[in-house]
Amino acid sequence: MPDLTSLKVPAEVRDRFAAAAKVHGVTVRALLDQLSRQVADTALMQQAAQQMFQLREVDPDSWNDYLAEGRRWEEGTVEHLDA
Repeated sequence: MPDLTSLKVPAEVRDRFAAAAKVHGVTVRALLDQLSRQVADTALMQQAAQQMFQLREVDPDSWNDYLAEGRRWEEGTVEHLDA
C-alpha cells in the first residue's frame, strides 16, 4: 500500500471534490490523482515552451538546428507510397 498523508482543506473544497468525483464515477482519491497528474503535465509543458521561446530568442542558430533536426526525424518517419 502506498504511503498516505492527510490534507486539510476547507469543507467547501472537500465537498466540491466529492461532487466532481461522483459525477465522474471515481473516488476523491482517484480524482485528485488524475488532477495532480494533469497539473504536473501542464507545468512541464509550460516550462518546455518557455525554454523553447528562450532558445529561439537567445540563440537563433541553435533554434534553427532544433527545427531542422525535427524535420529530419519527421521525414524519416514518413512512409512513401509508390504511385
